[in-house]
Amino acid sequence: METFDLGRLTDFDFEAVCKDLFELEFGVRLEIFTPGPDGGVDLRHLKGEDPALVVQCKHFHRSGRAKLLNHIQKVEARKLRKLKPGRYVLATSVELSRASKDKLHEALKPFVQSPSDIYGKDEIDALLRKHEQVVKRHLRLWLTSASVLNSLLSKSIVTRSQDLADRVDETLRTYADNGSRDAALHLLEDRHVCVVAGAPGVGKTTLSHVLCAHYLSHGYELVEISEDVEEANALWNAGVPQLFYYDDFLGQTAIDEKLGKNEDGRLISLMQRVTRTPNKRFLLTTREYILAQAKQRYERLDRHRFDIQTCVLDVADYTYSARASILYNHVSASGLPSRTKSVFASPSVYKRIVLHANFNPRIIAATLAEAELLGIATNRVAAEMVANLEDPSRVWNHIVNHQISASDVLLLKALLSFIAGISMDGLQHVWIASGGSLRDLRNSLKVLDGTMLRTVQRGEVIFAEFHNPSVRDYMRDFISSDSVEMKDFVDRIHLFEQVESLYSMLSSRKAEQVLQALKTCVPDLARAADGAFRAETVVTSQAHYYADDKTHRARVYMELGIAVGSEHIHDIGWRSISDDAVISEAWSEDAVQGALACLGKSKKKEIIEFLPTAIEQAVDWIMESDLSSWQHLTDALEFVSKLADLGDTDDALETICGYMDDYAERALESWGERGVDSYYSLAEMQDIFHYYEEGEGDRYQFDEDVYNSARAHIEAADSSKDSSTERNIPRTTHRAHLEKSELDDIARMMATLATRSK
Repeated sequence: METFDLGRLTDFDFEAVCKDLFELEFGVRLEIFTPGPDGGVDLRHLKGEDPALVVQCKHFHRSGRAKLLNHIQKVEARKLRKLKPGRYVLATSVELSRASKDKLHEALKPFVQSPSDIYGKDEIDALLRKHEQVVKRHLRLWLTSASVLNSLLSKSIVTRSQDLADRVDETLRTYADNGSRDAALHLLEDRHVCVVAGAPGVGKTTLSHVLCAHYLSHGYELVEISEDVEEANALWNAGVPQLFYYDDFLGQTAIDEKLGKNEDGRLISLMQRVTRTPNKRFLLTTREYILAQAKQRYERLDRHRFDIQTCVLDVADYTYSARASILYNHVSASGLPSRTKSVFASPSVYKRIVLHANFNPRIIAATLAEAELLGIATNRVAAEMVANLEDPSRVWNHIVNHQISASDVLLLKALLSFIAGISMDGLQHVWIASGGSLRDLRNSLKVLDGTMLRTVQRGEVIFAEFHNPSVRDYMRDFISSDSVEMKDFVDRIHLFEQVESLYSMLSSRKAEQVLQALKTCVPDLARAADGAFRAETVVTSQAHYYADDKTHRARVYMELGIAVGSEHIHDIGWRSISDDAVISEAWSEDAVQGALACLGKSKKKEIIEFLPTAIEQAVDWIMESDLSSWQHLTDALEFVSKLADLGDTDDALETICGYMDDYAERALESWGERGVDSYYSLAEMQDIFHYYEEGEGDRYQFDEDVYNSARAHIEAADSSKDSSTERNIPRTTHRAHLEKSELDDIARMMATLATRSK
C-alpha cells in the first residue's frame, strides 16, 4: 500500500495539501489563511457569519505524538472554546493510536463530533490514495511517495499530454469531417482500440486530435505516449476513464527506428488489456507502409488482427465537400491578409484545388504556412498551391533552394543526422563541431521554427525536431540525390547517433538512392565513422535509445560496412564485439542477433574462429535475463532458435523448453481450478494453448483432465466477449461525387471568404 513521507512537507505545504483533500472530501470550499497566529483556524468554511467548519492542521511530524497531545490539551482546546465552530476537524502528520485519538477527542468535545474527525498520518495517506489528483498537484508528494520513479515518469507524461491538449485546441480550428470520425469512434467504442493509418499528409494526426477532444469532453484523462507502452502502464488508473494516444507508434520513416526489445509483445498486451477494460481507450497512428513492414518483421504483430481495429484514411474517399471544407478552414484560420483569402472564393481557383487528383491536406497547410512566412504575393498563393499538388516535393524544394540561407540548410542537415529530435545542448555541440557559430544557429532556428522544424519541451529538456515526416523525407532525398551533398553530410558526422541515422536511411523507401550516394564517398564515411564510434552519446527524443549499447554500435557498423563495401567500417564493429564484456552487457536482442548474423556472413578466419565463443556468450546472456513470464520465455526460445543457424544451441533450447513446460503446467493447473480468477491472463493462456496445439510443444505430457478443464475455462472466457467484436469495420465507401447540390453548397461556403475580406 502506497504511503507518503509527509515529514518532507513544510507547514504551509501540509496546510495546502489538507485544503485540497478536505475540499474534495467534504464538497465545500475552504478558506486558507497565511501562516501566523491563527486563533485556532487554518482552514474555514463559513455559514452566514459563523464558522460552520474549521479544519486545524498540525504538522507535528518532528515533535511527535506526546507534544501534539500536550499542545492540543493546553492550547488549542482553550482557543476552541472561544471560537465555538459548528464542527471542528483536526489533521496531523503524526501517527495516532486509538488511545491517542480518544484523548484528543475528549479534549476537543463537543466541537470534534467523533474520533473519526481526527485525521492522523494513516488517514491522510488514505485520502491521498483516494484523491490522486491532489498528489499530482503537489510536487513534494510526487517526490516522496513510495513509487518515486513511477511518479517522476508520470509527471513527464502528464506535462506532454497537457501540451497535446493545447495542440488539439488548435487542430479544431481547421478540422473538416470527412466521414472517418464516425468510423474511428465506432472502433474506439466497440473495440476500445483504433489504429488510424494512411499515407503521409492525409490527416491522421488531425483526426486523432479530434478524437482526443471528443474523449476529453466526455471526462476522459488524456495520456500521450511518446517512448513506449510502459508509459501507459505507469499512468494506468483503474478507476479513471483514460485515453492513451500513441502517434506514429511504429516510427516515422522506417520500422528500424522504433521497436525495442519485447516492445511488440508489450504493445499487443496493452491493446488486449485495453480491449478488456470498459473505461479505457487506445488510439494509435501510423503510415500504412510502415505497418506492413512491421507485420513482416514481427511475428506477434503479424498474428494480431489489426484489420478489425484499423481506420484507414484515403484522400480518394474524401467527398468534394470534405475537401472544400479542409481548404476553406485552413485559409480562413491562416494569418494571410483578407485580400489573399478572397482569392480562394473564386470557383476558378478553388475547383482546381478541390478537384485535384493529388489533393492532400498537408500540402494545403504547408503552402499557406509558406505563403504566410515568406510573404508570397497575393496573386501567387493559389497558383503555388496547385503547383505543389502537381509535385509535392515543391513544398520543400522551393524553400530549400530559393528561400532559406545556407546556414538554414545546414541546420536541416544536422537534424537529418539524428533519427529523432536532438536536445538543444546536443545540437549546439554538433553545430560547433562542424565549424558553425551559435549566432547562425540561433538565426536559423528563428527562421525555421514553426515551418520545417519545431522546438518542443519535454520535461526539463528542449528538443529540436522536424515539423513533420515529409520534411525528413525531403531532406533525405535532397542529400542522396547529389554526391556533393552526401559528401558534405558525411563530413559533418561526429557522433555515433549520426552514423546510426545514416544507416537507418538504408531501410527507407529511397534506400537504393541513399546507398549509391554513400558508395561515392566511402573513404570519407570511414574517416567519420572512426571517431564517431568512440564518441559520447547526446540526448535525443528517440523512443528506444541504444546508443550506449556497444553491441548495438558494433551491429550498426558491421551492417553498414557490409552495405557500402567498407572493410574498415565493418572491422570497427567486429573488433569491438570481440571484447568479452560487450555481448554480456547488451541491451537489445535485435542487436545481439544482428551482430552475430554479421559475424556468420564473414569469411575471415579470425571471425570464423570467434563465432562459437560469441554464440556461447549470447546464449549465456539470454539465459541470465528475466525468464519469469511466458512472453519472456517465448522471446528467449525465438532468440536461441535463430542462433541455431549459426552454431550449436541444443542444450539451451532444451533448457528453455523445460522452463516453458513447467510454466505451462502451473498455468494450466491455475486456470483449471480458478478460471478467469487465475493469476495468469487470458491472452497469456491463449498463447500457451497456441504453442502446444500447433505442435511446437508436447501437450500430452500434461494431465489430460487439467488440460481440458483449463481449455474449457478459456473458451468460456473468450466466448463471453461482445460478439460484435467479430464484425469488421469497412473503410469509408463514400467516394467523391460532384453533384449540382454539392457544388452549390461549396460555392456558398467559399464565397464567404470574399465577403469577410470586404
